[in-house]
Amino acid sequence: MIYSSRNQQIKIAIATLILPVLFPTVAHAQLSPTLKTQESAAKQYVVEMNKAQQDYYRNNTGFTSSVSNLALGIKADTANYKYSIDTVNKAVFNYAVSNQSNLKSFVGGVFLAGNKTQTILCLNVASGKIKPAKPTMDTKGVVACGANTAKVAQ
Repeated sequence: MIYSSRNQQIKIAIATLILPVLFPTVAHAQLSPTLKTQESAAKQYVVEMNKAQQDYYRNNTGFTSSVSNLALGIKADTANYKYSIDTVNKAVFNYAVSNQSNLKSFVGGVFLAGNKTQTILCLNVASGKIKPAKPTMDTKGVVACGANTAKVAQ
């Protein structure tokens, strides 16, 4: 009986040490698919915004600074992301800026290169409520992501 009681105490001690380590891992594993789904939706919205800006430019010989003008049905502000647009000479930047500290933000760029447009999609390297740096286009027409962002396949 004493041996059995000692085994039980050891099992309880091990469980007490392991469970705090195990539960955060399990919680993170369950949270990760949700985060990826939310980020994937934001990424897709920015891709669609880039495409809509290209169409808008063809039809209006200019870009729009209004998310609603793109007619995509995207709400400008959601629980997870704020969608916005910055226009500059010969380019437009479409943003999905995270409203959550654990989500990454995106920026899409549409650039005029002669009579054609070029697009790029970039992701903030760090998570958080950080507006990504604007992508750039050099004099040779090569587009690149801005500081602290990485190019994402579209």
